Amino acid sequence: MNASNKSGRLESLDILRGFDLFCLVGLEGVVHALSRAVDSSWFNPVMNFFTHAQWEGLSPWDMVMPLFMFMAGVTIPFTRSVASGQRMKTCGRILKRVIILWLFGMMCQGNLLALDPSRIYVYSNTLQAIAAGYLVAALLYMVSSVRAQVLIAVGLLGVYWCGMEFISVDGYGGGDYSSKANFAEWVDRICLGRYRDGAALGSNGEVIFAPWYNYTWI
Repeated sequence: MNASNKSGRLESLDILRGFDLFCLVGLEGVVHALSRAVDSSWFNPVMNFFTHAQWEGLSPWDMVMPLFMFMAGVTIPFTRSVASGQRMKTCGRILKRVIILWLFGMMCQGNLLALDPSRIYVYSNTLQAIAAGYLVAALLYMVSSVRAQVLIAVGLLGVYWCGMEFISVDGYGGGDYSSKANFAEWVDRICLGRYRDGAALGSNGEVIFAPWYNYTWI
């Protein structure tokens, strides 16, 4: 019996997760430091692999977060309580994981440990995006068939596209996919308000959104 069977873990997934974390936590810092030391244009193609595209386009570094999302989804069918049909136990595990991920996200980027209410942001981190996606995907996996899951996934993509393309409100949306005026930007600002990352309250109580922040989470 190999180690994978003894531990009940999917070793290939552990390796992929470790590689993703190594790139995020270790390799990125080394490469950026090396770039500053080299200080030459010939090193720019290497840096493109470790830098997010500003808005349009795609770089390998843009795949770090989706890879974490993918790995969170892959684990769902291997959860023992799911496989054995223990729905209440599974719901408890799902809820526990979602809460832990959400709190860790607030610690990393939401400044939860600063104990300063003005610096707390509700939804500002990849960990929270994983938590939200995991919650929806795990519950769908439990209560629906494969065919229904495919139809729901396609339907959600269609609804998202229709919203971005056809809904226009307060100067946002209506097919505008720029960083400042897309419909997702409006949804985040309305739903999160002061608790959006980079937002602050002005002297008159008005929410001031950081002009440099273009991530949309909801």
